[in-house]
Amino acid sequence: MYKEDVLEKAKACEEEWEKKSKKIYEKKMGVNLSGFKTNSNIPIKYVYGPQDVNEQSENFGMPGVYPYTRGLYPLTYQYTPWMTQFLHGYGLPDHTRERMEKLLKEGMAAGKGILAFNVECDLATAHGYDPDSNLVKGAVGVSGVTVSKMEDLEILFNGFDLAKTRVVLTTKGINDLAILGMYIVYGKKRGYEPAMLMGQSQNRVKNSFITSNVRGFLPQNQLKLQVELIKYATLNMPSWNHTNLCGYNLRETGITAVQEVAFTLAEVIELIEEGIKAGLDPDDFVSRFSTQLAIGMDFFEEVVKFRAFRKIWAKVMKERFNCKKEKSFMLRVHAHTAGSSLTAQQPLNNIIRTTLEALSAALGGVQSMHTSSYDEAINLPSEEAVTTALRVNQILQHESGITRVSDPLGGSYFIESLTGQMEEEILKIINEIEERGGFTKCMVTGWFKDQMETESYTWREKVRKGEITIVGLNKYKKEEEFDVPVFTLEQEKTEKIAVERIKKWKQNRDNSAVKSALLKVKERAKEFETIEQAGILMPAVLKAMEAKCTIGEVTEALFEILGTVYP
Repeated sequence: MYKEDVLEKAKACEEEWEKKSKKIYEKKMGVNLSGFKTNSNIPIKYVYGPQDVNEQSENFGMPGVYPYTRGLYPLTYQYTPWMTQFLHGYGLPDHTRERMEKLLKEGMAAGKGILAFNVECDLATAHGYDPDSNLVKGAVGVSGVTVSKMEDLEILFNGFDLAKTRVVLTTKGINDLAILGMYIVYGKKRGYEPAMLMGQSQNRVKNSFITSNVRGFLPQNQLKLQVELIKYATLNMPSWNHTNLCGYNLRETGITAVQEVAFTLAEVIELIEEGIKAGLDPDDFVSRFSTQLAIGMDFFEEVVKFRAFRKIWAKVMKERFNCKKEKSFMLRVHAHTAGSSLTAQQPLNNIIRTTLEALSAALGGVQSMHTSSYDEAINLPSEEAVTTALRVNQILQHESGITRVSDPLGGSYFIESLTGQMEEEILKIINEIEERGGFTKCMVTGWFKDQMETESYTWREKVRKGEITIVGLNKYKKEEEFDVPVFTLEQEKTEKIAVERIKKWKQNRDNSAVKSALLKVKERAKEFETIEQAGILMPAVLKAMEAKCTIGEVTEALFEILGTVYP
């Protein structure tokens, strides 16, 4: 890329720099000149020059050009700001609808006249239970909103134009077919055909099984259910993102940025291979994968993570799966500032952490972003904290000037070199996963959990020893406590109302039709023996939702046939 004389001059300058540095810093001051490592243990030097990026000529293309290292589009935030897509939800649908309305008034939007609601379901819903189950007492309305029946969707979304509203109902993945089926039936009730709906299914049951104590289906059946949803959405819902590749949950366990991307890519490779077995053409469904990654505190590493991820994605889709359509090569990323980086100590410091993380994601070229509230390490985010988190996005977009240039860090010797190093490390891990039998096999053998536990322990030990500084936690501590406004939920009252509502729902429906519909779901699940049969289950789920079955009832019917396993 660079002419030989330029490289020779650069190398000579580097040698002179090393000679001078060793004389001044190493010999006189005792400074170790071996350099640092990123949080992913990638060695970095003290200074970079042309000689460090001569092999990275592939990165020196333009934004909007394959392999999209520098961004998906020729113009990025100059034309379309990243979406401020906040994860929210608590208590009853009534509570969450009120928070949605307030966020809209404060400026939360997807842009171009599109609304975006990323609604977190509560612990009961996420684990596949209705609020009247004795197994979830105390969990209804906690860590999300209770969603179990059509009436809940009516409270959440009535009045919004569903053809211009991007809806995400976030669960742990075990009941994604049921929730999607319920939303489709709700949409039809309001005059919207499935093809008109826009939004996203999580469809990440394996991911949640690895990272949390959620019950799951037997591993091979988890994979079948994922492909079932992919096939239905591909054939019927062109504007629906069928699968959220959630590296965020994996990253929050303590793994590195390199592992986060590698694990995420390993899962998508497996899903594409299974989708092909189910009769799908990769060009027809890979563009509807969406990705959610965490944003950590190693600023430059996080910037290049998104660049390397886009590049590897494009090359895998083109070279491995022989995709032909340009949109198949273009990876869209939603970024979520790391909840694990927040501290209960000196919580206002979290505003600074969130701002730096959001800045790195913006410089990395993401399409949408959630910024965490400063009080999340203490309690359910207060209205003031959520508004402040929204303002972080708005100030970056409107006041900082970073949106004026596409990939403003592109061409930096350091950035380009680190992008290449990260790409190399990500591919090493993907190859190891495939050598071990693929994503599902590594999940079954416990390899993923071993990696997570090892990295988590290593990180905590470094914090304990002071090798990693967390301001306010292990350095610059204060004895006095900061008084944070506490946002509380009357959980017992919320649960009582939710139980009363679902009992009334069940009383006022045709329960013989419910029984018949659930029986059909079980029959189809029993017939669903191989990936090649994908497509036979979702019609029965839709019929169950038309019969007014609940999320918990359909989920239990599937568990009865497909088997339950706990992590």
